[in-house]
Amino acid sequence: MLAAEAFKLIAHALESGKAAHGYLLSGDLRGECDVLTDMILKRLFPNEISQVEGRIHPDIAYLEPEGKSRTIHVKSMREKIVGPMSVTAFSGGWKVGVIVGADRMEPEAANAFLKTLEEPPPKTLFILQTDAPDAILPTIISRSQRIDLPLSDGILEGERYEDVAEVLDDAVYNSVFDRSLAAKRLAEILQEIKDESADEDFSLVRKAFFKTVMGFVRKSMLRGAVPFFKAFRNIEAVEAAYRQSEKSMNDEAVLSLMMDRIQFK
Repeated sequence: MLAAEAFKLIAHALESGKAAHGYLLSGDLRGECDVLTDMILKRLFPNEISQVEGRIHPDIAYLEPEGKSRTIHVKSMREKIVGPMSVTAFSGGWKVGVIVGADRMEPEAANAFLKTLEEPPPKTLFILQTDAPDAILPTIISRSQRIDLPLSDGILEGERYEDVAEVLDDAVYNSVFDRSLAAKRLAEILQEIKDESADEDFSLVRKAFFKTVMGFVRKSMLRGAVPFFKAFRNIEAVEAAYRQSEKSMNDEAVLSLMMDRIQFK
């Protein structure tokens, strides 16, 4: 189901007073999940669109995975979701909690959230985003309305995968590895992929590119080429670079930042 189709169903439920307390959006976090979440929030807060877009609305709480382990901890769950959702809405209307990467909740965080989901205050809505729904606590799934959105594999294939792997292999095994040249070559590869994918959403192209890099780091860790603790630093660096790639920095600057932070040796 596409985001636009799902939104029609949710909007109808809101208008009829039959909306679920929790919606579990399964799909690309930076793709259809974000699109549908944005539609829902603008429907609930039509007079504060700029605050919604700037993520500064006082009645919308956000929680994402954090730290090297990319996990949602119980302390953050209580401070950023459970606590804010228990107080009266600033605008006197809806309160919304958005949990990005809901599959990354540690058990204690999941249980803390479950209690709030089971007995939510009036006019409270939770939006859970995930690309791995099977990793979410079954009792949370059973108390949410699941919406399956398109999910791309997020990995480059064929020649383009080999191009990226060749550059990163040098980063692991070449003792005279030049990080600036590597960043420039990776930027060229990314631009070539964009040129070949003119009709596609560039956000999905970027996601596939950086997810391929992240997958390479994980494989390097498993085969012992990268120490376990350094692999987590690398993955965090790739994710940080991916987030920067959606902002104003050009691709080469983003990739230079990534290669400066990445620690293969």
